[in-house]
Amino acid sequence: MVMDINTLNNEEDLKLFKKFNWNGFVYYQYCEDFSKDKYYEVSEIAKRLNLKVYCGVKIRAEKKKELRKKVKKFRDKCHIVMVEGGNLDINRYAVEMHDVDILSTPELNRLDSGIDHVLARFASEHRVAIEINFGYLLKKDAYERARQLIFFRRNLKLAKKYDTPVVVSTDCYDKYTIKNSYDIRAFLNTLVDREYSWKILTTLRKICEYREYLMNDNVVRYGVEIIKE
Repeated sequence: MVMDINTLNNEEDLKLFKKFNWNGFVYYQYCEDFSKDKYYEVSEIAKRLNLKVYCGVKIRAEKKKELRKKVKKFRDKCHIVMVEGGNLDINRYAVEMHDVDILSTPELNRLDSGIDHVLARFASEHRVAIEINFGYLLKKDAYERARQLIFFRRNLKLAKKYDTPVVVSTDCYDKYTIKNSYDIRAFLNTLVDREYSWKILTTLRKICEYREYLMNDNVVRYGVEIIKE
């Protein structure tokens, strides 16, 4: 099962999304505009199309205290908690938090990849995935796009070395930005070997299933459940 991270929210777009060989997606909203009702609306559409959908939030924060407060607020409301990267302090703090699932665009507005060997090791220890955002790459022009590819390669090299989870997203928002899952895998194959690219494509599903399991009422923590006789 291959999954994406995006903001598609209408039936026409989701029909095309399914036609492009995706099995499901994380529908995310920014923390400032988060609405669980909106997720339920998208979930109903996805259910009719036999697509699996999970609730996600992307958190923006400038200070560690602000990030900690927002993560705590949304952890029990969403399956997937993402943190928008870019600020090096936020990048580091995010990968040190068990309650964060994905560090999104760690290279945002930076002159480097936003990840070094220290952050990659922390992300591995706390199982925080690093995002390869294909949509962000497409917004770049000429030299900037080439530099972004260098950042992707560097982060992937570090992630593989330290066994850090990696996810890939199209970050599509309408029918014109939807990409075929086969094209995304072909893109990954230009950056890493085929076996690793498949691992990246399937990592998001594993994270979502793990968080969905933890949200069950009878689960105290991973591996500890309340059994009613």
